[in-house]
This record gives sequence, structure tokens and C-alpha cells, in this order.
Amino acid sequence: MKKKIVLAASFFVALWFGGMLHAWLFTPDVGVVLLSNESSETIASIQVSVCGQLFNFPDVSEQKYVLARYGVTSDSHYEIKARFLSGRTVEGEIGYVTNGNDFFDVIEITDNKIIHAERVLPHSQ
Repeated sequence: MKKKIVLAASFFVALWFGGMLHAWLFTPDVGVVLLSNESSETIASIQVSVCGQLFNFPDVSEQKYVLARYGVTSDSHYEIKARFLSGRTVEGEIGYVTNGNDFFDVIEITDNKIIHAERVLPHSQ
């Protein structure tokens, strides 16, 4: 009987430890957005807002990209503003993210618009 109690207690301690380790290693509700410059000129600055988090990226050359990693803390969408070296701007509100999921989005910035090109859901809960 004593052996069963020790075995059961060990099982629950291992289960608890495994859960804590998983939560520490694999933080849920994480989003990554890749912003690709598909325009014909360098983008002087890109500003992205999602889930109340703001990211700024300077000097993104043609055919180059930048990445932002954010916490999906609420339902939200991307607010993007890009300013080109010529002074022109392009902006838009696109896509969506939902609390409870991980996201990987690819967004392309062209000469005259912003396109939500691709979404990968690497992990759903």
C-alpha cells in the first residue's frame, strides 16, 4: 500500500514538473510577422502595431524582409504604415490574430498597397 502511494505521488510530481517545463519552453500565444519589401524602392521606415505592441523598422531595402515576434494577448489585427525614401507612404489595417493561437503571417509591401500574403498556424490549442 505504501509503495502505491509513493508511486502515485511520484507520478503526480512528474506530471506537474512536465507541465511546468512545457509552459516554460513553449510559450503559447505567440505571433510572428514577416514584412517583405516587394516595392521598387527602399522603405525608410515601417511601423507595425498588433495586440497593443508597436514595432519600428528602419531602412528595408527592396526584396528584403524584417521579422517581429509578439505576444497574442488579445484579438487584434495589423496596423501597418510604410514610408518610402521618396516620402510616399502606404498604410493599411489587415489580417487578424485571435488569442489562444500561435501565428506566422507574411505581409508584402508593394509600391501602392499592403498584402496579407500568407498565414501559417504552427500550433493551435
